[in-house]
Amino acid sequence: MASGKLPAQPFGGSADGRRNHAADELAALARRIRALREQRGMTQELFANRCGISVSFASLLERGERSPSYETLVEVAQALEVSMPELFRESPVAPYDDPYFAKLVDFARKGRISHAQVDRLIAVGHAMFGLAGKEASAGPPARRDESTCTQPGCNRPVLAKGLCASHYHRARRARL
Repeated sequence: MASGKLPAQPFGGSADGRRNHAADELAALARRIRALREQRGMTQELFANRCGISVSFASLLERGERSPSYETLVEVAQALEVSMPELFRESPVAPYDDPYFAKLVDFARKGRISHAQVDRLIAVGHAMFGLAGKEASAGPPARRDESTCTQPGCNRPVLAKGLCASHYHRARRARL
């Protein structure tokens, strides 16, 4: 650098350009979350309960008006039953090229088969075809009641992260 001046932006581009790119990426993520939720026939309320967030925050996420934390992204991916890379994939790609896999997925989605029904269907498949493994013996995963606070003895409605308003804010203050 002959002039002795440092570049204004060391990683190239202007701050405004990077901000616009980040906003575009957030908007793409928001569209993807909404599309995945709708593909699964979930209401925003059910989606929010499964993520441990409020319905209003779920709405803000889907509009790209809030940037989710990593923890929230993990919860969103789990609620939508996709991997983290799939959550960020711009266009949906079938995980397998086998047309019979797609038929099975279509069957489950069109029939709106519940988690418990999928677990039973898998158990029948294991018994029918003599398949052994962890899936056959583990049984369905335990699910918490998603509409009430997870704190022992508390039956108030969930605000976020599986906690009612008072427990959520108490935990949040404790982290600060």
